[in-house]
Amino acid sequence: MKSLPFTVVLVVSVVVVFVCAESLDFPWWLRLITVMGVMTVLEAANQAVGRARASRKAAAPES
Repeated sequence: MKSLPFTVVLVVSVVVVFVCAESLDFPWWLRLITVMGVMTVLEAANQAVGRARASRKAAAPES
């Protein structure tokens, strides 16, 4: 898998917010901030993995 699709990132964010809302009783504005935070973290991890894979591929000798 090259990277996570946007739909997976969105679903994971919504699940995290639902769990936080139910267990921690977050207000609506904190739920929105949580969605954006989780999406940002997952997208940053996607990009970091993609860049590491690309640099590893570029550094590998051609066989």
